Amino acid sequence: MNGKPVRQALSVLFLVIAVSNVVHGAPSDWSEGLAGRANGATRDYYNGAAKLPWGNFMGDWRDAKGIAQGNTAYASATIKDTDSVRFIEWDVTALCRAWLNGKHGNQGFFLRSSNGNIVFASREHADASHRPQLVIKQKAGSSALSSVADTFLTRSTYRSQGHAQTLRVSGGPDHSLLRFDLSPVKDGGPIIKAVLRLYTLKQYGDADVGVFRCQQGHDEPPTKPIAGLAAKYIDDKGIAKDPNVIFATDFESEDWQNEWTYAGKRGVIDTVAQDEARKFEPLQGKALRVRIAKGATGALNTLYKFKPKAGSEPEAIYFRYYLRLADDWNQTKQGGKMPGISGTYGVAGWGGRKVNGANGWSARGHFGLTIPKGNPLAGLHPIGTYCYHADMKGNYGSVWGWHKGYRGFLKGNRWYAVEQYLKLNTPGKKDGVLRAWIDGRLAFEKKDIRFRDVDKLKIEQIWMNVYHGGTQPSPYDQHLFIDNVVVAKKYIGPVK
Repeated sequence: MNGKPVRQALSVLFLVIAVSNVVHGAPSDWSEGLAGRANGATRDYYNGAAKLPWGNFMGDWRDAKGIAQGNTAYASATIKDTDSVRFIEWDVTALCRAWLNGKHGNQGFFLRSSNGNIVFASREHADASHRPQLVIKQKAGSSALSSVADTFLTRSTYRSQGHAQTLRVSGGPDHSLLRFDLSPVKDGGPIIKAVLRLYTLKQYGDADVGVFRCQQGHDEPPTKPIAGLAAKYIDDKGIAKDPNVIFATDFESEDWQNEWTYAGKRGVIDTVAQDEARKFEPLQGKALRVRIAKGATGALNTLYKFKPKAGSEPEAIYFRYYLRLADDWNQTKQGGKMPGISGTYGVAGWGGRKVNGANGWSARGHFGLTIPKGNPLAGLHPIGTYCYHADMKGNYGSVWGWHKGYRGFLKGNRWYAVEQYLKLNTPGKKDGVLRAWIDGRLAFEKKDIRFRDVDKLKIEQIWMNVYHGGTQPSPYDQHLFIDNVVVAKKYIGPVK
């Protein structure tokens, strides 16, 4: 494309809007990541820190016809291997109009090629004049926007490349991703023309580079919480007497430990009605406070065993508890375990004791590292499932994040209703079910789990576990609060 008309427009009115450290707020945005780390967009993940995978290896895009992984580019440029440095331009008017009028969410440009190997300057390049530009012409004049994020995906490494000084597009393949914030031009009227400009530093063979739109994440409409048993009981009062409820506690009793089969050691757990230092606000009266001490790994380890308490072991169960991560909760070293459901029988299913289908299983909850700054989900705390199942590969369990609707990414200082449903598989078949809800909204579902190969393995216990690691201890004291635990034969739902 000839750049002369663009340069003429710029001579009339050229407003440079440099946005170097702005991060989009959409949770589905891909991430640049931190330098030298694997926590940005990579060949496997669009957000490595949050462990959010692409739907397709090496990235997800839509073409100009709206086809997933399609081949009709919004714009294309043939780049000749002339061993010269220069700007390459693409007319991306149609795509930018679609973003600005809300037809598509602005998740950025996706550049790909089936041939050649082209190196461009990124937004981190030492020479600011070589950095990517999006030139928008409107009735009032023209604006040159700087990219707010860019990176490239390559097969050769699992690390993210968001802080490299270059971008690559090749038939190798290497794909480049760029995102521009269009909010500075949203009130400037219709887009007359939009031109993406990238400065090529090196060319290894001729290349036809097409521009597509990034399309990853979950396009789900907002949903209302699903009501359950708890909807009949204001503040859970009287829920323990519901015929479908097996066990319930709100930690108000002074001897609450006696309600459990095993209540864990004192010193790291207690019940409190206030804790101003950690910005605690009660759900209702007292709550269980759990401390992961500095230099320690273990904290809560409380059990409700079905056979001695309820007379038999079920094959399906619902388990709901309220969770509040304290003001000092900040995971920087390793993830760890959260409350869940298990059938270890003291034999296998924890601590590297691999299960084989006949010796045990477990599906504890899991917490991950707090999402770092510069990430679309910065400051949130991911949770999920840590499962020992008969199809696990190594000696340690599988981690399954609760990514649906991004509901498994929690804020601090807020109460959440966390509910899990587990149905054991038919022995030997992959039909075991695990679901999780956050505040009554589905956050995870897996229906092909092989927990067991023998019917003697049942649901042995509710495992109220909080554990740092792995093996690395917590670098400082960290706290969380738990309240209103209910175990039932039917879906429980949030407190009314």
